[in-house]
Amino acid sequence: MARETFPFPDERIPFEVKQTLRPLFKRVFKTLAKHAPGSSVRIGLLRACGFRIGESVYLGEDIIVAEILEDGSEKLVLGDRVAVGPRVTFVTSSDPNKSRISPKYVTPLRGRIVVGNDAWIGAGAIILPNVTIGEQAVVGAGAVVTKDVPRMAVVAGVPARILRFLDDTDKPLGVSLDI
Repeated sequence: MARETFPFPDERIPFEVKQTLRPLFKRVFKTLAKHAPGSSVRIGLLRACGFRIGESVYLGEDIIVAEILEDGSEKLVLGDRVAVGPRVTFVTSSDPNKSRISPKYVTPLRGRIVVGNDAWIGAGAIILPNVTIGEQAVVGAGAVVTKDVPRMAVVAGVPARILRFLDDTDKPLGVSLDI
């Protein structure tokens, strides 16, 4: 099924009707994905929204993708074997909406988020627009990622800063059971 026709594969439905209803379906699918039981259900619903999600990906509960619903471009790309913890927020669009501070004082942020293969994003992290997280990178829980993260980097903090780089001599991250 072609992405541009989802969720309306029937050619008899006029393009204008599809374009009008697409934001509604996207909102419903994203809401269901946020609360869906099981990573595979969340993945299926977010793929239905037009996001590119690789193979063997894990998506934690309460995931949020903040975006302009009418934007049909591919704003979120997750590579293969990416692990996304619970309550992670991907922000592809951020602006003050109808506030009087816009556009005089604030420039809206809009852009794509790309997460490379085998990356791990910890619980509660926030990824802002125009960010690429490199392959095998680790984003610490609660981090706010405002800039690209290099391959195999470990970042944490607000805003996220590089703490170190992983290499072949590293022991697995986590709790050591050596006594």
